[in-house]
Amino acid sequence: MSEYAEVMKSLGELRKTVESRLDDCITREKAEKIAEDAVSKAHPAQRKAVLPETPEQVLERADGFRLGGKNAPEKPWTSEYGRKFGGMRGFLKAARGGYAEKAALAEGSSGSTGGGYLVPVEFSAEVARLMRDASPIMRLANVLPMSSWKRHIPKQLTNVSVGWVDESGLRPETNPTFGQLEQVAKVMGAVVKCTDELLRDSAVNLTAFLGELVAEAMALEIERVALVGGVSAYGDKFDGVLKASGLNTVSMAGDTVSFDDIADLLFSVSGAYGEGGKLALSRAGLKKLLKLKDEQGNYVWQPPAGDVPATVWNTPYELCSQIPSTFTAGAQAKTGGDLTAAFFGRFDRHLLVSPRQELEIKVSQDASSWNGSTIDSAFMQDQTWMRFTQAVSIDVAQGSAFGCLLFK
Repeated sequence: MSEYAEVMKSLGELRKTVESRLDDCITREKAEKIAEDAVSKAHPAQRKAVLPETPEQVLERADGFRLGGKNAPEKPWTSEYGRKFGGMRGFLKAARGGYAEKAALAEGSSGSTGGGYLVPVEFSAEVARLMRDASPIMRLANVLPMSSWKRHIPKQLTNVSVGWVDESGLRPETNPTFGQLEQVAKVMGAVVKCTDELLRDSAVNLTAFLGELVAEAMALEIERVALVGGVSAYGDKFDGVLKASGLNTVSMAGDTVSFDDIADLLFSVSGAYGEGGKLALSRAGLKKLLKLKDEQGNYVWQPPAGDVPATVWNTPYELCSQIPSTFTAGAQAKTGGDLTAAFFGRFDRHLLVSPRQELEIKVSQDASSWNGSTIDSAFMQDQTWMRFTQAVSIDVAQGSAFGCLLFK
C-alpha cells in the first residue's frame, strides 16, 4: 500500500471515530468539518496552475525553482542549469527562452548596419565563470579587467640599497627605478553558421550551447598563450611565461626528472617571489612526478587530505591541459626528446589576464562573406550566423618571478 493510501485509510478511520463517538456531543456537520480539516492538513489542496503570459511573469516564476524559494539566496539550486547560470532566472535570460533582447540596427562604433541579438548582461557575467571552469588559468592568474584598449601599469624595476657609514661620512644616495608595462587588448573571434531549420528543430537553445563551447575554447587558448605562447617563436599575440624575459630556466641533471630537479625549480626564484607560489604542469608531467621520492624515500606527491589539496613537495599545483608533453628544446632535449614543462611562481601576482570586454555574441540572418569568387549569404541560404568575440590582454609582469623546468 502506498504512503498516500495509508494516510487516506487513517483519515477514513478518524472520520468514522468522529462520527460514532462524537455524534451525541456535536452535530454531524461539526464532525464532518473536523474530518475535512484533518484531510486538508495532511494533503493541502493544490493551487490551480496559471501559465505566465509575459517575460516578467516567466522570470518571476523562475525564482521559485530555487530550493527555499526566491527569498533564500544561499540555498543550492535544484538543477545543473541552476548551478551553471545562477538559477532558472539566469538560465532563461541566457538561453532567451523566446524572449530575446533585440539589438539596435546600428551597433554604435562597430559600424555594423545589420540587426542581431546581444547576449544579456546575466549571461555575459556568467561566461567568466564558464571560462574558469574550462581552464585553471583564470584561477591562477591575476585577472585585471581593462576599461580601454590600451593602458600602462607602473612596475618597479630595481629596489633601494643601504650601507653602513662612518659617524661623519656621507650617506649613500639610492632610489628605486620604475618602468611601465603596456597592455594592449587583442581580439579572439569565431563565426558559427547554422541553418534556420536546425535552429527551429533543435531541442536545446543553440545560441546558449554554442556560447558555452566558444567560451571554453577561448579559455583554453588564453591558457596556452599565457603559459607557452610566443610572439616571435610561434606567431602569437603575446609572450607567455615560457618566453618571458628574465625567466629562470632549470635543466635536468640526468636523462629523466629527479627529486633534485624539482627542488631546483622550487628554489629557482627568490624567496619573495616564491612565497605562496604554485606549480603549473601537464597531466603527463604529473604522471612522471608521481613516481619520484625524496632523499628519505618519501614520495614528493602527496594526495589530498580533507580540505588540503594534493601537493608536490608541499607545493600546490594546477593541471593545465595546454602545456605540451612533446617539447623539443635543443640542448635540453635528452635522449628521445619529447619534454613537458613545469612552471613555478606567483601566477596570481605576476601573470596578468585582462579582459577588455565580456564575451559578445551577435546573431545575423543577413550577413554575407566572400568564398573564393562567390558570395556566401546567410539570407539566401536560410542560415543564421553567430559571431563570438572576446578582447583580452595577456602579460607577464615579471619574468624573473617564474621558474621553468623542461623534463621527461
